[in-house]
Amino acid sequence: RWSYLTSCLSNSIVLSCHREEEVSLREALGGIIADPDVEDEHELPNDLQEKKRFLAVYPQVKLELEQQIGKLRALADKIDKVHRDCTITQVVAGSTSAVSGVLTILGLALAPVTAGLSLGLSATGLGLGVGAAMTSVSTTIVEKVRTASVEAEASQLMPTSKDPGKVIKEILESTPRLLFVSKNSFRNLEVIKKNIDAIKLAKANTRLASNAKRLMTTGRVSARNTRQVQKAFGGTALAMSKGARIMGAATAGLFLVLDVVSLVQDSKHLYEGSKTESAAKLRQQAQDLEQKLQELIRVLDSLTK
Repeated sequence: RWSYLTSCLSNSIVLSCHREEEVSLREALGGIIADPDVEDEHELPNDLQEKKRFLAVYPQVKLELEQQIGKLRALADKIDKVHRDCTITQVVAGSTSAVSGVLTILGLALAPVTAGLSLGLSATGLGLGVGAAMTSVSTTIVEKVRTASVEAEASQLMPTSKDPGKVIKEILESTPRLLFVSKNSFRNLEVIKKNIDAIKLAKANTRLASNAKRLMTTGRVSARNTRQVQKAFGGTALAMSKGARIMGAATAGLFLVLDVVSLVQDSKHLYEGSKTESAAKLRQQAQDLEQKLQELIRVLDSLTK
């Protein structure tokens, strides 16, 4: 039992002591553990002195251990809260992205029937998609940065195997994705503008809108009217061929399925408590210290009986 206590104190408990208390505690333990079964009457006074020294530093060691345990558990709760909040945001973004996919498909499907409604649905779907994509990527970056900050705070309490370079790499890996989403969002904003302009043009020029519908359904319009439609509605569903609309709807449908799968996974994770591996490690460290503290208390009890 005494050798176990020495190991515990030298590896972790002593980390929370001040320098003078550390030296005193080591010397006290060393004197007591040197020969716990000694019966030589000449050694008894020295043993009693070492015991007193141990009892003198024990309260401060116990207090700092308890504070360390409390801080580790508080930091673990903080990491889980950050992750939970970010997961909720991801669920909202996933729902928005799914709605965006549905509206995009409807916009392509209704293009031959009604120009105004189709373009409105397409513009709304693109707008929701832009917002969802930006929210998802930025939330991922925010979670990694905030989690890394809490882990850095925890590393000041206990040694950690978390490589700072790995944390930075994980954060930087999200940056290209953010740049890609930003670039793609700007393109989508341009398409949204084209859809809005096309809605106004279709309302103002019903003949041009009719030619666009005829081109989408039968393809039987003159070359001159085809050029007019392409020039007026280029970049929108009204200027797409039937094959292009089918391909666009299929692509939107694929992304919709992926959004739904991700949404289900995030919702399930949220329902299960949205715990993180980092928080679990901190709680395990706190539990290890708790066990060592209990051993220290048992030793104290044996000395004071």
